Amino acid sequence: MLNHLSIKNIAVISRLDVDLRGGMSVLTGETGAGKSIIIDSVNMLLGNRANKELVRFGTENASVQAVFDTNDEINAILEENDIDIEDGELIISRRLTSDGKSTARINGSVVTLGALREIADKLVNIHGQHDNQALLTPQKHILFLDAYAANGAELDAYREIYAKRRSIEQELKTLVTDEREKARRMELLEYQINEITAANLENGEEEDLKEQRKIAANAEKITSSIEEAYANLYENGEEQSAYDSISVAVNALSGITDLTPALNDVYESLQSAMYSIEDAAHEIKEFGSTVDFEPQELDDIEERLDFISKLKRKYGNSINDILEYKKTAEEELKSIQTSDERTAELQMELAETTEMLKEKGKILTQSREKAAADLQGKIEKSLAELNMERARFCVDVENDDEFYENGMNKVEFMISTNPGEPLKPLVKIASGGELSRVMLAIKSILADSDSVGTLIFDEIDTGVSGSAAVKIAKKLARIGKTKQVICITHLPQLAAAADNHYLIRKDSDGEQSETTLEELGFDGRAAEIARLTDGTDMTKLAIEHARQMLKNAKNNVL
Repeated sequence: MLNHLSIKNIAVISRLDVDLRGGMSVLTGETGAGKSIIIDSVNMLLGNRANKELVRFGTENASVQAVFDTNDEINAILEENDIDIEDGELIISRRLTSDGKSTARINGSVVTLGALREIADKLVNIHGQHDNQALLTPQKHILFLDAYAANGAELDAYREIYAKRRSIEQELKTLVTDEREKARRMELLEYQINEITAANLENGEEEDLKEQRKIAANAEKITSSIEEAYANLYENGEEQSAYDSISVAVNALSGITDLTPALNDVYESLQSAMYSIEDAAHEIKEFGSTVDFEPQELDDIEERLDFISKLKRKYGNSINDILEYKKTAEEELKSIQTSDERTAELQMELAETTEMLKEKGKILTQSREKAAADLQGKIEKSLAELNMERARFCVDVENDDEFYENGMNKVEFMISTNPGEPLKPLVKIASGGELSRVMLAIKSILADSDSVGTLIFDEIDTGVSGSAAVKIAKKLARIGKTKQVICITHLPQLAAAADNHYLIRKDSDGEQSETTLEELGFDGRAAEIARLTDGTDMTKLAIEHARQMLKNAKNNVL
C-alpha cells in the first residue's frame, strides 16, 4: 500500500506532501489543476521515462518520494538486489535534474531503472487515460488473457525456443542461395584471396617503403651531407677535423694532470668527447654506406606503394584491413564450400526445434483456452454489475499453424451489447463508456489474482454517466475493500463513494502557478461534489443533494 507521497519541483508543483490510507480514495479538481502531473510524478517514481521538461521552471532538479508497505515477495526482490529492509517499509525516490539526468534509490540505495521497475510492478498498477485504447488494438488482447492465465513461465519457455528457431531460419536463408549465384560468389572470393595472397603483404610494410622512398629520393643530398659531416668530425684530409683538434688538447693536458688535479674533470670530459666524436663518425660512415642512389630502386618502391594503394581501395584502409578481409573471405568461402553439409544439419535442427515449439505452443493454447472460458464468464458477471446486464462477452482464442512471438494463437475480445445481436469484435462496436466498463471489469478481475496492493485509475469513468457511473463507483468501492484504490475522477458518484477525498487546486499570483492537494472533510466533500454536479454555480439544493449522496454512500445505498 502507498502510505505517503512527496513531490517537489515538478511542473506547477513546488512542494506537495500527502498521507494516503487504504480503501478507495478520489482526487478531484478543476480541469488543468494538475491531476495529470500527479500521475506523471508517480509514473516517474515507478521507473517510467522521465522528461526533463517535468522540472519546474527556475529550479535545478525535481524529485518524487513514496513510502510503501512491503511484503514477502518484495522483500525477496530487495534481498536479491542487496537492498536493506527497514521496519517493513519501502522508501522509493527518484531525482531528475534540469539536464535530464535521473537517479533512483530504494531505501537509500542507488538502483538501476530495471531494478526499480521490477519492484514497482509488484507495488502499483496504473490505469492511464489512454489505456482503454489497448482494447481497440486486438493484438494486445492476448496480453490481458496471458496476465489472467499467469502464463509468464510458459511464455518464457516458448519464446526461448522461438528465438532459437528464428536464428536457424536466418542462417538457412543465408546458406540456401541460387547455385549460379553461389558459383559466382565462390569465383569472386577465390580471386580476391589469391590476389591478396600473391601480394605477400606484411604489416608495417607500407610505412617502411615510404621511409625508403624518402631516402632514395634524397640520396644525393644525404650522401653529400654525410661526407661533409664525416670529414669535419673525423677525417678531413690535410685539414684538421674536430677529432684531431680535441685529440691535440687531450694530449696537451695528459702530461699535467698529475701536477694540476683540478683539471682532471676537464681532461676526462675532453677524452669522453673525443671517443663520442669517433663513435658518431663511424655511425655516420656506416649509414652512408647503405645509401645507394639507384633510380630503378626508387621506381620499384613507387610501383610497390601504388600496388598497395590499389589493394587498399578494394579491400580496406590499411594492410591490416586487407589481411583481415582475406581472413573473412576465406571463412566465407569455406562456409559456401561446406554449405550443403551445414544446410542439412540446420534443416534437421529446424525440424527438431519446430516440434519443440509446437509442444510449447500447445501448452500455451490449452492454458489460454481454459483461462478464456473462465475469464469471459467473470467479465460478463462484472459487466452486469456495471450496468451492462445483457451484454455477452467472448474471449475468442484462434489456433493457428503459424508461429508468433507470443505463441500460436490470435486472441480477440468479442461483445454483444444488446439482446439478439451476434457477437462482434469489441473494437468495432463498443462506445467510449462501454470500453471504460470493459476495461474496469478486466482490471478488477486481474486485481483479484494480483499481488499488487495499489491500483490507480486515471479517469476510468470516461464516457460514463448516470446509473452506469453509480455502478462503477460501487465496483471501485468493492475493490477498495481488499486493495488500495486511488481514482482521479470528474464524476460526483465516484467522489461520493470514496473513503477518502482529496482536492487538487491550482492558484496563481499572476507570476507563477502553484498546485496544492488538500484532504477534505464532510463539508468540503459536499461542496466539491456539488461543484462536480452543477459546476461553479453551486446552489444550496446542489450542496444538500451532495450531502445526501455522501450519507447514502456511507450506508451503502448510493
